Amino acid sequence: MKAKNQISRAMYNLKLVMLESAMTAALLSMSIMTPFFYSIGLTQLQISQTQAIFTVVMIFLNLPTGWIADHFSRKWANVIGDFGVAVTFMVYALARNFLAVVVCECCLGFFMSLSQGVDQSLLRHFSQKIDPSEDFFRQKTAQLNCWHYVVTLVLVWLGGPIGAIDLRLAIALSGITHIFGGIASLLVADDSKKLVTDKNPFRDMLRIIVSSFRNQPLRLRIFVYAIGREMTHAVIWVFTPLLIMAGVPLAIVSTAWALNALASFLGAKLAAKFSLRLKDWQIFALPLALMSLSMGIISVRLSIITIWFYLLMGVVQGWTGSTLMPLIQRYVQPEEQTSVISLTGVIGRLVYIPASLLVGWVGDWQLARTPLVVLLCFAPVGLFLIFHLLRE
Repeated sequence: MKAKNQISRAMYNLKLVMLESAMTAALLSMSIMTPFFYSIGLTQLQISQTQAIFTVVMIFLNLPTGWIADHFSRKWANVIGDFGVAVTFMVYALARNFLAVVVCECCLGFFMSLSQGVDQSLLRHFSQKIDPSEDFFRQKTAQLNCWHYVVTLVLVWLGGPIGAIDLRLAIALSGITHIFGGIASLLVADDSKKLVTDKNPFRDMLRIIVSSFRNQPLRLRIFVYAIGREMTHAVIWVFTPLLIMAGVPLAIVSTAWALNALASFLGAKLAAKFSLRLKDWQIFALPLALMSLSMGIISVRLSIITIWFYLLMGVVQGWTGSTLMPLIQRYVQPEEQTSVISLTGVIGRLVYIPASLLVGWVGDWQLARTPLVVLLCFAPVGLFLIFHLLRE
């Protein structure tokens, strides 16, 4: 009876963690951020620079905040992060120049770094209390990503019409989902194993970094995750301009973002159904092939027809979000989950910064060539990683 009650409590907490993660996975204003940046005078390169600054903040804070969450409280890291993001978006709506955007992006970087990786580590903790099998955790990860993209679909669909009324209103309202996420986090009873250490925190973080990179299977999968996730991220800020350049009316742009979220949902569903049967190299090779097909076709000719091949990037996003992190967590100790996930985020962002800056620079010069840049940046590295996965 006691064991049944423990499983029931773990299931309740698991649902709260998944709810919080789903509510904070998307932004109402995502589809209108580029038009907003244009409206206050930013160029495509400046947009990339603001995102690079945000990413640098995340790089410096990811591992320290991950260690703090592991050592003190994953729950409260999530709570503070979610409510902090909500307040920041309300302030973001008042931004009128490049400097104000940079300040807001720095604040977002701080608060998002607090909750970075917490939901995934708690997801694994409560999943293993219910069923210690790896398959159950991977299924829940895929299910969570389906929730992510359902919420994303709804938010980007709403964001377009709201943004058409007032771009700043859409940005201010983006914090509402994080308020709900913070409330869900408050209700979680976090009994996950804490990181206990008598060492200096910085020496402990260094130990985690060194041990992670000395672990060859873990090191390889960290880079697989970084390439797999960032190959859909680097191009995101030119999606709206590419749609408009291809002839898609501005009023339809939010619908295109919603369709991309629907494609991501499809990718997550396919991952839930088929990924358990695949080897690690196959799990990575499929999204790499789809990315190459999508970016290759669009780079050959951008038109009202070919631009819709971008939806394959949505499928890639849904698949990689559901499959790649569990490959890493398989090799990580329970008490170090958030720290290693944060380290993985740092590596991903180190990949993202030069790729996004290059995409932004080329976008200012010749927008139609940005898909080719993404293809040339990620396909060769992806093939190199597949080769090493096959060697295992």
